[in-house]
Amino acid sequence: MAEIPKVKIAVLGGSTTIGAGFPRAYEGVKLIAENLVFDTPFGPTAPFYHAEVYGKEFLYVDFHGINKEVRNTEPDSSGERVFYVLWKAGVKKIIGTALCGSTNRLLDPGDAVIPDDFVDFTTKRPQMLMVNLQDKGMDVPRYSYRLHQPLCPTISDHLVEGATVAGFPRVFKRGIVGVAEGPRLESPAEIRLRWQNLGIDIVTMNLVPEVFFARELGACYAALELVSNYGEGLIDPRWEGNTAFRDFQKQWSRPSAEALLHAIKEMDPDDESCGCSELRWESILL
Repeated sequence: MAEIPKVKIAVLGGSTTIGAGFPRAYEGVKLIAENLVFDTPFGPTAPFYHAEVYGKEFLYVDFHGINKEVRNTEPDSSGERVFYVLWKAGVKKIIGTALCGSTNRLLDPGDAVIPDDFVDFTTKRPQMLMVNLQDKGMDVPRYSYRLHQPLCPTISDHLVEGATVAGFPRVFKRGIVGVAEGPRLESPAEIRLRWQNLGIDIVTMNLVPEVFFARELGACYAALELVSNYGEGLIDPRWEGNTAFRDFQKQWSRPSAEALLHAIKEMDPDDESCGCSELRWESILL
């Protein structure tokens, strides 16, 4: 197993970056190491990249750390494994990315949304990293935290600028993302009753537990969400999966990767002026 390097920035790839050759296929990116599998108390991770761009090192794992051997649900989930690595690496800035469906009639495929809030509808995702590490026999601190400002406004601004530069037709700098359990898509009634009626703009499956664990670590987190399809019953029920996902990824995966790299370029990994790191405190429960 590889030794976890000390790195302050991490990118958690999603369906947006599948097939994009990220990070190796981009000008200015230097690969320090690849196919890094790390040992964690939850089991081995999916392969990581350790790379550098614009003089800044970052860790990258594809598709939220999920693969055929590692699932995103408890126990011993991909999220627990990935964020154990980020904790040990000392990561302070984290970018997530995913495809999403629109539940707001004004959002179309190809729109980029940088959300500023979320609603969690998952039921099988881990909730507390440090508690779960304690359950594995580790002596670790435990934290409580607020989810005021759950997504870092500074990184979000960098992603808005990056998505614009990368050529997305419309970029929205705010929105509420609903997080579904998956892996199935939603029914028309679910879209209408659970998402539209609650004022949720987009629905995706992988913002949780990333947004929780980042706050628990005292790290900043923001996400690039790319609309790939309309929610069922929203506009046109005749879209096909291969059109919405496979063909869509071919068109937009590279601009998504370019937006992520732009955000890293603009990022100061030591800047804490956003206040995200101040929204946790050591728990009174030992």
